[in-house]
Amino acid sequence: MSQIQDAGKRAFESGENDKMKCLVCKHNRFKKGTTVLPIERGNAILLITDIPARVCENCGETYLDEETAQEVQDLANETLSGEVSYAKKRGKREVLVTPFA
Repeated sequence: MSQIQDAGKRAFESGENDKMKCLVCKHNRFKKGTTVLPIERGNAILLITDIPARVCENCGETYLDEETAQEVQDLANETLSGEVSYAKKRGKREVLVTPFA
């Protein structure tokens, strides 16, 4: 099973889906979907695509489960490792794109 399929499956096996309410619109119905997360560090902007998420059926707000969020953070750290220097002043910006899978 791919990383995306596994993470998407986890998001809906927890049983929390029926208890959860959207923080934006207070709706309580969600569907499986994906999201894109921009992460900015120094001069770089990393776009992580195809992240499995719960998506509010009413307003489209996306939510990640805790394990998927940690995997996204680890992927960002790995991808940006050596690419970004916090000491550099903001100048020319670089955009990196990586899929979650």
